Amino acid sequence: MLQLHIFDPESARWRQIDADTLRYPLNGDEKIWADLSTATLVEQQNLLQKLSIHPVIAEDFLRERHPPKLEATAEFTLLILRAFAGKNFIDYPGHAQISLLFSGNILLYKCQQMAFDFSLLIPSFDPSKVHMAMKDWVKQYIHSVSASYLEKLINFEDELGDFEDLMLTHGDDHKMATIMRYRSVFRKLERNLAYQKEMFADLLTPEDDHPFVAQFQTVELRDFYEKFERLHSMTQMYYDQLGDLVSAYMSTSSHQINERMKVLTMVSTIFIPLTFIVGIYGMNFDNMPELHLASGYYWTLIGMAALAIGMLVGFKVKRWW
Repeated sequence: MLQLHIFDPESARWRQIDADTLRYPLNGDEKIWADLSTATLVEQQNLLQKLSIHPVIAEDFLRERHPPKLEATAEFTLLILRAFAGKNFIDYPGHAQISLLFSGNILLYKCQQMAFDFSLLIPSFDPSKVHMAMKDWVKQYIHSVSASYLEKLINFEDELGDFEDLMLTHGDDHKMATIMRYRSVFRKLERNLAYQKEMFADLLTPEDDHPFVAQFQTVELRDFYEKFERLHSMTQMYYDQLGDLVSAYMSTSSHQINERMKVLTMVSTIFIPLTFIVGIYGMNFDNMPELHLASGYYWTLIGMAALAIGMLVGFKVKRWW
């Protein structure tokens, strides 16, 4: 269902109308705010056609999956952002795509959200904000997208600290699988945030004459960039820390395996000469004088024990155990 609101400058109020009754071009100070999140494809196409949106811009706006993008024509600017759409990082269903198509007096908003109710983070239409400029609405949406990452990233710092302690004391393959899931999620987040960071970074160049730049002050553009740059840095840092946990666990596991192999090697080394002695006296020859000694069995055991003890002392001297 298409939600379409128009601002009447004479009554200084917003009112909801049907798309069929919309007249374009607008008169005077009239403004349009539309939410196309639940609109059908036909409703979206009809509205974009009525507003004379360029076909290329309209195609990108209608796409349900599109990388972050900032593009403008002489009349309209298209801004596509990706917000975090999960309750936490271990259960990440995907991203929420926020598409904004706006001009000085028109704002079209659409959110393709995943299972998580992302609408709780997005500012809803407020008819009492009669003097709010369209660029201020856009600024609120940009801040909401960055906020969808920030709180969860801050909370994850404590969770990661606890996880590091657990891996050092009670690391196992189950926790290792959890770390790998986290790394997969942070890799996706890092990619989304890198797109958006670079998108706003390009607007900070002095020679940039993008129409989006003309609508915002330099301090606002820098604030947009710094928000996503900070999020991108935090995501990269957590991804690297999780990688360090993987490396530490693998090193610890390898060390434990090496220690077990060293013990087995020492045991085998001790028993090889003992097995050799037993093999010699197990041969079926009649002419073996030691076999007829009354104390031969005991001397053999004493010799084998002395040999084993001597080898253990040698290992200890060489600090092999």
